[in-house]
Amino acid sequence: MPTILITGADRAFSLALAHRYATLGWQVIAAGSTTIDAHLKERFGDLVECVQYDPLDESSAERLAEWLGGRAIDMLFLDEGIPDTDDRPPEAIGAEHWRPIMLANTFAPLHLAGLLETNLRNGGHKILAAISSHKASIGDYDGAHGFAYRASKAALNQMWRNLSVEWRPWGCICLLLSPDGVVDGADTDSAAAGVQSFIETAKSGHSGTHHTYDGRQISW
Repeated sequence: MPTILITGADRAFSLALAHRYATLGWQVIAAGSTTIDAHLKERFGDLVECVQYDPLDESSAERLAEWLGGRAIDMLFLDEGIPDTDDRPPEAIGAEHWRPIMLANTFAPLHLAGLLETNLRNGGHKILAAISSHKASIGDYDGAHGFAYRASKAALNQMWRNLSVEWRPWGCICLLLSPDGVVDGADTDSAAAGVQSFIETAKSGHSGTHHTYDGRQISW
């Protein structure tokens, strides 16, 4: 039975993804910084384990890694961070605004991935996926504001590109996925289905690249 660890499972999109993988018979470790919807555990029973993970608390990642031990993780799906509510103009941005966004959206996923490298090595699928954003694209997005958020996701993209090279020798596929614009209401399930479908067909050539939920590549 393959195992997937999903952070941000207390959010609609990753909760929908957890439902999809549990339905397929995967062992799902659902991690979140707040309480995860009880219906997930009620519906799937022992197929689901719920744990706490806070991207703004470095020790939280270390506790999660210690709890897992050397347990095999086939897929690590990272969707915990600070969402796009960053509408400040440049003159209103200070370090107190910038720091937690960069910490949660860039450092935290890289840190957790590094802590769980052995777990991924022990898994059969060896998939490391993270939620990025079309807004991180330098060449293909021209929206205003969102300075800290866009910078954090662009930096995340670079880190995943690095990991795709660092971890290529042992077969890890590092994916960046953007469900932008379809993560609310009725579209959430469609986005989760698209992400799951893309991951199922992902190959080594997709590692270190950035795609929409339906498989279209996004330029850097």
